[in-house]
Amino acid sequence: MKRTSLIIFTLIVGVLSWFTFTPPPSTHADASHLNATPASLSATVELGDTTTVNLTITNTDSNATTLYLHTGYPPPVVPAMMMASPHVPVPLPQQHERVDPDLQAALRDGKTRFLVFFADRPDLGPAFLIRDWEERGEYVYRTLTAHAERSQRAVRAMLDAAGVRYQPLWIVNALLVEGDATLANALAAHTDVALLMADHQLQMAPPATTTAVSCSATSNNVCWNIARIGADRVWREFGVTGSGITVANIDSGVQYTHPALVNQYRGNLGSNTFDHNYNWFDPVGNQPAPVDAGTHGTHVMGTMVASPLGEPAMGVAPGARWITARACSSVTCNDSDIIAAAQWMLAPTDLAGNNARPSLRPHILNNSWSFDSGGNPVYSGYATAWQAAGIFVVFAAGNTSSNFTTCGSVASPGDYSNVVAVGATDQNDLLSYFSRIGPTTDGRIKPDLVAPGQGIVSTVTASNTYGALSGTSMAAPHVAGAVALLWSAKPQLIGDYDATYALLTGTALPLTGDSRYMDANHSACRPDTVPNNIYGYGRLDIFNAVAAARVTVPWLVLLEWSSPSLVSYGNIVIPITLDARRVAGPGVYTARILIYGDNLTDPPLVVPVTMTVPSRPSHATISGTVTDSETGYPLRGVITTTNGVTLNTNATGGYSLTVPGGVAQQLTATVSNFASQQQAITPDPGSTVTLNFVLDPLRPELTVVQDLITATVDFNQTTPITLPLRNDGNMPLSYTLRIDSEPYGVWRSDESGGPAGGWIDPPFDAQILNLFDDDNSSAIDLGFDFPFANTYYRNIYISANGIIAFAPFASSSGYFTPSCMPLVATTAPVIVPLHVDFNSAQGGQISVARISSGVLITWDNVPLFGTTRTLSVQALLQPDGTIRFHYRNVASLTKNDMGAVGLQFANGSQIIACDIERIDQPQPPLKLSDGLVIELRPQVDPQAWLSISHAGSAAIAAGSQTNAQLTARWIGPLYTTQQARVRIISNDPRQPVTEARIHLNEGVPAPYRVLLVQIFR
Repeated sequence: MKRTSLIIFTLIVGVLSWFTFTPPPSTHADASHLNATPASLSATVELGDTTTVNLTITNTDSNATTLYLHTGYPPPVVPAMMMASPHVPVPLPQQHERVDPDLQAALRDGKTRFLVFFADRPDLGPAFLIRDWEERGEYVYRTLTAHAERSQRAVRAMLDAAGVRYQPLWIVNALLVEGDATLANALAAHTDVALLMADHQLQMAPPATTTAVSCSATSNNVCWNIARIGADRVWREFGVTGSGITVANIDSGVQYTHPALVNQYRGNLGSNTFDHNYNWFDPVGNQPAPVDAGTHGTHVMGTMVASPLGEPAMGVAPGARWITARACSSVTCNDSDIIAAAQWMLAPTDLAGNNARPSLRPHILNNSWSFDSGGNPVYSGYATAWQAAGIFVVFAAGNTSSNFTTCGSVASPGDYSNVVAVGATDQNDLLSYFSRIGPTTDGRIKPDLVAPGQGIVSTVTASNTYGALSGTSMAAPHVAGAVALLWSAKPQLIGDYDATYALLTGTALPLTGDSRYMDANHSACRPDTVPNNIYGYGRLDIFNAVAAARVTVPWLVLLEWSSPSLVSYGNIVIPITLDARRVAGPGVYTARILIYGDNLTDPPLVVPVTMTVPSRPSHATISGTVTDSETGYPLRGVITTTNGVTLNTNATGGYSLTVPGGVAQQLTATVSNFASQQQAITPDPGSTVTLNFVLDPLRPELTVVQDLITATVDFNQTTPITLPLRNDGNMPLSYTLRIDSEPYGVWRSDESGGPAGGWIDPPFDAQILNLFDDDNSSAIDLGFDFPFANTYYRNIYISANGIIAFAPFASSSGYFTPSCMPLVATTAPVIVPLHVDFNSAQGGQISVARISSGVLITWDNVPLFGTTRTLSVQALLQPDGTIRFHYRNVASLTKNDMGAVGLQFANGSQIIACDIERIDQPQPPLKLSDGLVIELRPQVDPQAWLSISHAGSAAIAAGSQTNAQLTARWIGPLYTTQQARVRIISNDPRQPVTEARIHLNEGVPAPYRVLLVQIFR
């Protein structure tokens, strides 16, 4: 039987390399063979002083070891109590019939292999209370194997008697057998058996395509994807590369001899000697050493741990070790092989499949494969067993062959609740077009995270080189490698899925507002909150996660050791500094030094540390508040001193610290998104002084120095136009100018030179349109031919949601879908005075009237859907082609109403304003007010007469100004003032898009005039 499993095999080959790591020794001394003298440290230190004490660490084992020292605080004291173990049974696969229909079909052709699942399910709940890594793995292994032996005993005896061979798959309490329909019927009738399932063969899906890309290395010689998630900062700033952690993948195999991978292979004993027992499993080909049936598994492993020599870094955790299991050929995978590989991961065996050692299971397991759909729980049993054993499990969210899939496409097993599903992003942090999205079939949010997955350069099998692949297969190992960094940085997290998940998701970069997923097709999964079903909690940021996880005790200073080595039966003296300059006042301070050996899963050697800082009359107190300079609101932030004191402000922005009197102090207040501020003070001995901080918001601030520029152009000439722009903020401002197509000049009554007039009350004989919510009218005769975008129209069609169309809508009624131009509601030419979700069924009035100046279309006091707010909007169509919009009672309109104003033509559009975020093409926001008139006058498109000649895209330093240069050219006789609205897109968060107006008049006229004869019917 065949199903489709999505695994990506897209290859762009390039040659990349970087550095190598020395493999760890095959034997090591663990923390139980370490002791410290003294067993605890304590000292009295005067405020503002330091003292150094020595700690001697001795290795009592015959094996050398590497020391990993961490600081931490004492654990909280909690009352002794018995914790009830959770109930976590290993679930059965779910199928509607006792015998899989696929199996029934296969049995009609004779013998076939199939899976026998047993009804009695083991409970692994107690494993979640075991903190010791080896004990936890042994418990899960013993529980599963013993339960299988017991519950399968009768069926195994029946099979033995019949001479039927079988393979125990104790991880899911199942057997793999081969037999005919008679055997299958006998097994199905057995009371111990729950169900029979075909040994499905999963067909590999076509790969996601990719275009050739380079590694796009940074100035630090790191591939873009590694830098994007902050892995290189973890190496540089924390000295953490994943040492002590073992990662694994179930895939097409791994080419272990690849020079960027061989040194991290756990089976590498050094001196070109390898031991593949417990490090390699191959139920597909039974090869004695790791190989790859294609290149997929090698590429995935490279993203986790690759350490190439001489070129950009491309592995997330190059200090981690790896093992692997091959469960797939280059084109297919069998259910039984995947389950066997899953079982081996829980308790690796020797090459003969014997002598299981669960203590050698990997810490992290990556699975860059999936079904072609979600809601398939067939593998939920071993996912539960993995989690019970403390293995952190990562799955790809899956790929789709169609661009920008609809909601609910996330694939199994990534949609399971106890695994992390990873979607793929490109270099712009936008979801890749092939990446599957949530929700799951039962409504949960997936993916959990997104990570780079498009054009990822990593190790490939071809000539041991490097190439680019794309897919969620490439995104998932970023998260697996990131967990290796996180667990290496804080070993207390090993096996703690919930705490690790919270750190990864809580520090991810939130991503929302992707306009590609804000349409009607994605109404059930729009990325408008965090988490969401497009980006999950956001894009992985492992630097933030490690920074949040590591515990720094400011006053406890360890000498900067990389990782000191300790020979067998040797000792080492480590100086420890207790620094009373780094505390906020007198008191008794306690902490711990945690000392690990090579195996980070062993409990650490713990050395308690106490520093006593006595109170003296000469001490002085400094206190104050930190507030926002614009609002006066208190700010939560951090106060630091040059000596290293760090303290947080409270809810009212207040702080207080005690310092030695008469000693100069320099304090710095730091708040996220605000400019930091420093102040110096020397408090007198015994005094109490106040020192307040008032911080400015940290942002660029674009000022268009001259927002209306009038230019004159002579016959057949050009004229330069200078547009002055200034950055009044405290951060660099980057901007880009854009000249949009504007067949109609936009003249506003709230700007100089704008139109007069205003709201027109509809006459008594106005035609009332009885439009229901989201309804559309039939044809309405204008009474004259209205010129619009080079075409004359006699009839209009009106939507209850603020659209005037010149062709019938596709349906009489359709749900409101927010959109800028072009509209989702219709592809016809339209005039849009305000497209919002009006609900005319709840009140207000929509009317059409012929008046002396044209045809007046009015939405008067029409409620917004789901609210009590009402809006009034008018459009006046005049016979000469001029269009006027009138606004009344619009002050309650908000950005969340996602309104749009503009024009749509047969072959283009003109967006006047839009409150829908579009990352690909940002637009000016709506700026509507009561009494506003917007007049649209037909004109020559500015793209024909205006161009950007210099500084169309540039950066402006804080407090600086630049002049962008444009050029206007004569294109023919100008009978009226022409207008262009130059859009300025910038990183000013208050106004990402703003405008400057250019008015163009004719100077020396042409020596001729053009007469146009218009005939109106």
